[in-house]
Amino acid sequence: MIRTIVTPDQQNISIKLPQNFVGRQVEVIAFTIDDATEEVLLTDTPMTHLASEKVLAKEWLTTEEDKAWEDL
Repeated sequence: MIRTIVTPDQQNISIKLPQNFVGRQVEVIAFTIDDATEEVLLTDTPMTHLASEKVLAKEWLTTEEDKAWEDL
């Protein structure tokens, strides 16, 4: 993996890749550091609303959970 930070002075950027990258698909992503920082701040909050029922069932559908909730 290659990771680098550049400040371009024009619209074109040239990347020198290792020989073992030649002939293979390579993903190139470009974004400004400011945009990346904002995105990280948004995703730092837990997204429990995205948890699937299947994942939650592993923790919730147990005898121990049933006992904990039986008096409520």
